[in-house]
Amino acid sequence: MLPADLLDIASENNLRGVKIHVLDGERFSLGNMDDKELSAFGDKARRLNLDIHIETSASDKASIDEAVAIALKTGASSVRFYPRYEGNLRDVLSIIANDIAYVRETYQDCGLTFTIEQHEDLKSYELVSLVKESEMESLSLLFDFANMINANEHPIDALKTMAPHITQVHIKDALIVKEQGGLGHKACISGQGDMPFKALLTHLICLGDDEPQVTAYGLEEEVDYYAPAFRFEDEDDNPWIPYRQMSET
Repeated sequence: MLPADLLDIASENNLRGVKIHVLDGERFSLGNMDDKELSAFGDKARRLNLDIHIETSASDKASIDEAVAIALKTGASSVRFYPRYEGNLRDVLSIIANDIAYVRETYQDCGLTFTIEQHEDLKSYELVSLVKESEMESLSLLFDFANMINANEHPIDALKTMAPHITQVHIKDALIVKEQGGLGHKACISGQGDMPFKALLTHLICLGDDEPQVTAYGLEEEVDYYAPAFRFEDEDDNPWIPYRQMSET
């Protein structure tokens, strides 16, 4: 599927926009387009009255710079990222905090909003602390229905912790897989897994006072993607966080 095809699918299904990764489409991806092609992609989205959210699977300077450049050239409104670092937890959190500081110092006033996604290794309260300590008004959390499982958390508990900072969501289903001292998840067809869809959506839709707090719900249908446990019941206060490859779904 090519990036432009995703725009057609979104329009045909009366969606409000697309969430697209910089590598979606492989050699035809946004990351491989020149400025003219990126502009054409943005023009098509505007003709179809679709918003664009750019996604990247890292938080380092080069990855952020690439995603922001693509976002600005396509007229996107948002950039999502998540960290993938190996090391003891406190060291990893320090690196991520420095990454976020770079985003704040470089792109705070660029007109984009940014979301950091819980992606299997960090716990909800750790992500909340990163967002709060950043003091970056345009940074919030993206809540994924299943990614907290691998951090040895459950969906409702994670949602309650992150709720004040959630502005975007990835909706998907998954089976919870018990591992030794931890939890993995296997993505599946929606309705066939363990995710409490009704409770999660009800809570998310009700966030916000005068207007909805959550502004974008990404529809994912991942099947057979498996992610192992990364956090464990018996871990100490500075556990080892293993490196992991970018998820391909």
